[in-house]
Amino acid sequence: MDIIEPSRRESFLKLLDDEDHSVRRGLLDAFREHGDPANEFLAEVAGNDLRGLGKHARFFLRQLGQINTVSDFHEFIISMNYELETGCLLLERTVHASREIEDYHKVLDDVAARVKELLVDGVSSVETCRVINRVLFHEFGFRGESEDFHNPENSFIGSVLERRKGIPITLSAIYLMTADRCGFQLEPVGFPSRFMVGCFQEPIPFFIDPFKGGSILSRGDIEEFLWENSITPMDSYFQPTPVGEILCRCCRNLIQQYQLSGDSELSDRFASFVDEFERVYREHSTME
Repeated sequence: MDIIEPSRRESFLKLLDDEDHSVRRGLLDAFREHGDPANEFLAEVAGNDLRGLGKHARFFLRQLGQINTVSDFHEFIISMNYELETGCLLLERTVHASREIEDYHKVLDDVAARVKELLVDGVSSVETCRVINRVLFHEFGFRGESEDFHNPENSFIGSVLERRKGIPITLSAIYLMTADRCGFQLEPVGFPSRFMVGCFQEPIPFFIDPFKGGSILSRGDIEEFLWENSITPMDSYFQPTPVGEILCRCCRNLIQQYQLSGDSELSDRFASFVDEFERVYREHSTME
């Protein structure tokens, strides 16, 4: 199609902010059918923020591969407005720009909905984690990837949601996203040799290891694990890890993973992200 008729433009504008999964999929198919005229229409809406729909137009432009996702992630780093789910998906799109992000939101929504079905009011934090464990690791079949641990796809949330297997940091992120959807506060904890999840709502904190099927561990268990890996336990290891550090750690993992796979271009791309995180952190520290 060479043009978009005014009546069709109006229909698109009315539907653009509808976040229903099927509506978005239908719109995306229609935009792909229209080709360049749809890209121009969306760019106009995004640039002028017509009817306050700019962010929704940018969403579709990203889905159509019309926005530089590498630049997007650099801008995200500079913003310091870090949110885990947004950051993980923006990170993924620096390699997989055309992936349907809405599909991943839906999987997480489905997991959380099932957890809510099983939760009983007034249960302890440990029991809540056991319910999350049942849903994630038994009903949905998530597990730690040990045979192909260094595959870069293990570092992308979308790939882990599709394949149901990942490394400690991505499985921990999915655990946190699930808990957050259920209104249950957990924290990321980046131990030197294993990323985990911490619960600090009880008088004595405990930790969850999603890579091992959600094993619930005490501080003593973690200290023993660290000693076994020739690491001297320190109090700082048991504190929550900021989102920016999580994403930077993902980037460091990807540098190594792409080096091992022989892809220097992508290894360099993630090295540039690490450099940007470190630069922003230094500048922010100087200003404090």
